[in-house]
Amino acid sequence: MVRVATTSGILMTVRLLVDSKNLRGSTLVTGFHGVGQTGYIATSYMIHALKAERIGFIDVSNPPPWVGTAEGGLVTPFEVYRRGKTVLVKLEFSPHRSEEAEFAKSISDWAIGQKFKDAILIGGLDSAYKQAKEDFCVVPTGAYLDRAKLFKAPILEPGLLVYGPLAIMLNEFEIHDFPAVAVLPYAEPARADPAAAALAIKKISKAYNFNVEVSDLVKDAKFIEREFDQKSRMTRKSLQRMYA
Repeated sequence: MVRVATTSGILMTVRLLVDSKNLRGSTLVTGFHGVGQTGYIATSYMIHALKAERIGFIDVSNPPPWVGTAEGGLVTPFEVYRRGKTVLVKLEFSPHRSEEAEFAKSISDWAIGQKFKDAILIGGLDSAYKQAKEDFCVVPTGAYLDRAKLFKAPILEPGLLVYGPLAIMLNEFEIHDFPAVAVLPYAEPARADPAAAALAIKKISKAYNFNVEVSDLVKDAKFIEREFDQKSRMTRKSLQRMYA
Protein backbone atom coordinates (compact mmCIF):
# COMPACT_ATOMS: atom_id res chain seq x y z
CA MET A 1 0.00 0.00 0.00
CA VAL A 2 1.25 3.48 -0.85
CA ARG A 3 0.09 6.86 0.36
CA VAL A 4 1.51 9.97 -1.27
CA ALA A 5 1.20 13.60 -0.21
CA THR A 6 2.80 16.82 -1.32
CA THR A 7 4.01 19.47 1.10
CA SER A 8 5.97 22.45 -0.17
CA GLY A 9 6.67 20.55 -3.38
CA ILE A 10 8.24 17.57 -1.55
CA LEU A 11 6.89 14.13 -2.43
CA MET A 12 6.32 11.89 0.60
CA THR A 13 5.58 8.18 0.46
CA VAL A 14 4.64 5.68 3.16
CA ARG A 15 4.58 2.03 2.13
CA LEU A 16 3.63 -1.07 4.12
CA LEU A 17 5.75 -3.98 2.93
CA VAL A 18 3.94 -6.82 4.66
CA ASP A 19 3.07 -10.46 4.04
CA SER A 20 -0.68 -9.87 4.10
CA LYS A 21 -1.87 -13.48 3.84
CA ASN A 22 -4.77 -14.37 6.13
CA LEU A 23 -4.82 -11.08 8.07
CA ARG A 24 -8.57 -10.73 7.82
CA GLY A 25 -10.14 -10.67 11.29
CA SER A 26 -6.90 -9.67 13.03
CA THR A 27 -6.47 -7.22 15.90
CA LEU A 28 -4.00 -4.39 15.32
CA VAL A 29 -1.87 -3.32 18.29
CA THR A 30 0.47 -0.33 18.14
CA GLY A 31 1.76 2.64 20.11
CA PHE A 32 3.98 5.65 19.53
CA HIS A 33 6.72 7.47 21.41
CA GLY A 34 4.39 9.68 23.44
CA VAL A 35 3.99 10.43 27.13
CA GLY A 36 6.25 8.11 29.13
CA GLN A 37 7.20 6.20 25.94
CA THR A 38 4.21 4.10 27.03
CA GLY A 39 3.00 2.97 23.62
CA TYR A 40 6.42 1.96 22.38
CA ILE A 41 7.44 0.09 25.54
CA ALA A 42 4.13 -1.78 25.74
CA THR A 43 4.11 -2.80 22.07
CA SER A 44 7.76 -3.91 22.14
CA TYR A 45 7.25 -5.95 25.28
CA MET A 46 4.14 -7.63 23.90
CA ILE A 47 6.02 -8.64 20.76
CA HIS A 48 8.69 -10.24 22.95
CA ALA A 49 6.24 -11.89 25.36
CA LEU A 50 3.98 -13.26 22.62
CA LYS A 51 6.98 -14.45 20.58
CA ALA A 52 5.52 -12.68 17.57
CA GLU A 53 7.12 -13.17 14.16
CA ARG A 54 8.23 -10.27 12.00
CA ILE A 55 6.16 -10.23 8.81
CA GLY A 56 7.12 -6.91 7.27
CA PHE A 57 8.28 -3.33 7.39
CA ILE A 58 7.07 0.22 6.88
CA ASP A 59 9.10 2.19 4.36
CA VAL A 60 9.15 5.99 4.36
CA SER A 61 10.83 8.74 2.40
CA ASN A 62 12.71 10.09 5.44
CA PRO A 63 13.71 7.09 7.57
CA PRO A 64 15.46 7.69 10.89
CA PRO A 65 19.24 7.20 10.42
CA TRP A 66 19.44 4.28 12.84
CA VAL A 67 19.33 0.50 12.86
CA GLY A 68 20.01 -1.85 15.74
CA THR A 69 20.88 -5.50 16.19
CA ALA A 70 19.15 -8.41 17.87
CA GLU A 71 19.54 -12.19 17.96
CA GLY A 72 17.58 -12.47 14.72
CA GLY A 73 19.56 -9.82 12.84
CA LEU A 74 18.92 -6.15 12.12
CA VAL A 75 16.25 -4.13 13.91
CA THR A 76 14.86 -1.52 11.51
CA PRO A 77 12.96 1.66 12.47
CA PHE A 78 9.41 0.48 11.65
CA GLU A 79 8.44 -3.21 11.74
CA VAL A 80 5.27 -5.32 11.63
CA TYR A 81 4.89 -8.49 13.71
CA ARG A 82 2.27 -11.19 14.01
CA ARG A 83 1.18 -13.88 16.44
CA GLY A 84 -1.95 -15.67 15.30
CA LYS A 85 -4.63 -13.06 14.77
CA THR A 86 -2.71 -10.32 16.58
CA VAL A 87 -0.69 -7.92 14.40
CA LEU A 88 1.68 -5.53 16.17
CA VAL A 89 3.34 -2.48 14.59
CA LYS A 90 6.53 -1.43 16.39
CA LEU A 91 8.14 1.96 15.91
CA GLU A 92 11.71 1.77 17.12
CA PHE A 93 11.94 5.52 16.47
CA SER A 94 9.39 8.24 15.81
CA PRO A 95 8.58 9.05 12.17
CA HIS A 96 9.94 12.32 10.88
CA ARG A 97 7.49 15.09 11.69
CA SER A 98 6.83 15.81 8.01
CA GLU A 99 5.58 12.23 7.57
CA GLU A 100 3.93 11.66 10.94
CA ALA A 101 0.35 12.27 9.82
CA GLU A 102 0.63 10.19 6.63
CA PHE A 103 2.35 7.44 8.62
CA ALA A 104 -0.52 7.18 11.09
CA LYS A 105 -3.18 7.36 8.38
CA SER A 106 -1.40 4.69 6.33
CA ILE A 107 -1.44 2.19 9.20
CA SER A 108 -5.13 2.89 9.86
CA ASP A 109 -6.13 2.59 6.21
CA TRP A 110 -4.08 -0.59 5.84
CA ALA A 111 -5.87 -2.25 8.79
CA ILE A 112 -9.24 -1.18 7.38
CA GLY A 113 -8.35 -2.38 3.87
CA GLN A 114 -7.14 -5.76 5.16
CA LYS A 115 -10.48 -6.24 6.97
CA PHE A 116 -9.02 -6.32 10.47
CA LYS A 117 -11.48 -6.99 13.27
CA ASP A 118 -10.40 -4.07 15.47
CA ALA A 119 -7.46 -2.02 16.71
CA ILE A 120 -5.87 -1.28 20.09
CA LEU A 121 -3.81 1.90 20.31
CA ILE A 122 -1.58 2.36 23.37
CA GLY A 123 -0.53 5.75 24.65
CA GLY A 124 0.03 7.68 27.84
CA LEU A 125 -1.78 10.45 29.70
CA ASP A 126 0.18 13.10 31.57
CA SER A 127 -0.06 12.11 35.24
CA ALA A 128 -0.49 15.80 36.12
CA TYR A 129 -4.09 15.51 34.89
CA LYS A 130 -4.94 12.58 37.13
CA GLN A 131 -7.74 13.50 39.53
CA ALA A 132 -9.79 10.37 40.14
CA LYS A 133 -8.64 7.06 41.58
CA GLU A 134 -8.50 5.38 38.16
CA ASP A 135 -5.04 4.67 36.76
CA PHE A 136 -6.08 4.74 33.10
CA CYS A 137 -8.89 5.58 30.73
CA VAL A 138 -9.96 4.61 27.24
CA VAL A 139 -11.00 6.44 24.09
CA PRO A 140 -13.18 4.24 21.84
CA THR A 141 -14.49 4.96 18.39
CA GLY A 142 -18.26 4.84 17.98
CA ALA A 143 -18.02 1.32 16.54
CA TYR A 144 -16.13 0.16 19.66
CA LEU A 145 -18.24 1.95 22.26
CA ASP A 146 -20.12 -1.10 23.55
CA ARG A 147 -17.00 -3.26 23.67
CA ALA A 148 -15.07 -0.61 25.62
CA LYS A 149 -16.85 -1.90 28.72
CA LEU A 150 -14.43 -4.84 28.63
CA PHE A 151 -11.75 -2.57 30.05
CA LYS A 152 -13.86 -1.48 33.03
CA ALA A 153 -12.39 2.01 32.77
CA PRO A 154 -13.77 5.51 32.31
CA ILE A 155 -13.77 7.18 28.92
CA LEU A 156 -11.44 10.18 28.69
CA GLU A 157 -13.21 13.09 30.32
CA PRO A 158 -14.48 15.96 28.15
CA GLY A 159 -11.99 18.79 27.89
CA LEU A 160 -8.93 16.55 27.67
CA LEU A 161 -7.60 15.83 24.19
CA VAL A 162 -5.74 13.00 22.53
CA TYR A 163 -2.85 14.48 20.56
CA GLY A 164 -0.47 13.25 17.88
CA PRO A 165 -0.46 10.05 15.77
CA LEU A 166 -2.94 8.24 18.02
CA ALA A 167 -5.43 11.06 17.46
CA ILE A 168 -4.93 10.81 13.70
CA MET A 169 -5.53 7.07 13.78
CA LEU A 170 -8.64 7.39 15.94
CA ASN A 171 -9.97 10.03 13.56
CA GLU A 172 -9.36 7.79 10.55
CA PHE A 173 -11.01 4.81 12.24
CA GLU A 174 -14.01 6.90 13.28
CA ILE A 175 -14.49 8.19 9.74
CA HIS A 176 -14.59 4.62 8.44
CA ASP A 177 -16.80 3.31 11.26
CA PHE A 178 -14.03 0.93 12.34
CA PRO A 179 -13.87 -0.47 15.91
CA ALA A 180 -10.79 0.86 17.69
CA VAL A 181 -9.85 1.91 21.20
CA ALA A 182 -6.99 3.88 22.71
CA VAL A 183 -5.80 2.56 26.08
CA LEU A 184 -4.24 5.42 28.02
CA PRO A 185 -2.64 4.83 31.44
CA TYR A 186 -1.42 7.87 33.35
CA ALA A 187 2.35 8.19 32.90
CA GLU A 188 5.27 10.40 33.79
CA PRO A 189 5.85 12.76 30.85
CA ALA A 190 9.51 13.56 31.63
CA ARG A 191 10.86 10.00 31.48
CA ALA A 192 10.21 6.51 30.19
CA ASP A 193 7.52 4.93 32.34
CA PRO A 194 7.59 1.10 32.20
CA ALA A 195 5.03 0.89 35.02
CA ALA A 196 2.46 2.68 32.86
CA ALA A 197 3.28 0.34 29.96
CA ALA A 198 2.85 -2.67 32.27
CA LEU A 199 -0.57 -1.40 33.36
CA ALA A 200 -1.68 -1.02 29.73
CA ILE A 201 -0.53 -4.55 28.92
CA LYS A 202 -2.36 -5.98 31.95
CA LYS A 203 -5.63 -4.32 30.97
CA ILE A 204 -5.34 -5.34 27.31
CA SER A 205 -4.37 -8.91 28.22
CA LYS A 206 -7.35 -9.25 30.50
CA ALA A 207 -9.78 -7.87 27.92
CA TYR A 208 -8.39 -9.94 25.04
CA ASN A 209 -7.18 -13.07 26.88
CA PHE A 210 -3.54 -12.50 25.92
CA ASN A 211 -1.08 -14.54 27.96
CA VAL A 212 1.44 -11.81 28.79
CA GLU A 213 3.29 -11.71 32.10
CA VAL A 214 4.65 -8.25 32.98
CA SER A 215 6.76 -9.09 36.04
CA ASP A 216 10.03 -8.71 34.10
CA LEU A 217 8.93 -5.33 32.78
CA VAL A 218 8.20 -4.08 36.31
CA LYS A 219 11.36 -5.64 37.75
CA ASP A 220 13.63 -4.02 35.16
CA ALA A 221 11.90 -0.64 35.25
CA LYS A 222 14.94 1.39 36.32
CA PHE A 223 17.17 -0.22 33.70
CA ILE A 224 14.56 0.39 31.00
CA GLU A 225 14.22 4.05 32.02
CA ARG A 226 17.99 4.60 31.72
CA GLU A 227 18.14 2.76 28.40
CA PHE A 228 15.33 4.78 26.81
CA ASP A 229 16.58 8.09 28.17
CA GLN A 230 19.99 7.46 26.61
CA LYS A 231 18.41 6.38 23.33
CA SER A 232 16.20 9.49 23.26
CA ARG A 233 19.18 11.79 23.77
CA MET A 234 21.12 10.13 20.97
CA THR A 235 18.16 10.30 18.61
CA ARG A 236 17.45 13.98 19.33
CA LYS A 237 21.06 14.95 18.64
CA SER A 238 21.13 13.04 15.36
CA LEU A 239 17.80 14.44 14.14
CA GLN A 240 18.82 17.97 15.05
CA ARG A 241 21.89 17.61 12.81
CA MET A 242 19.86 16.10 9.96
CA TYR A 243 16.75 18.26 9.99
CA ALA A 244 17.71 21.55 11.65
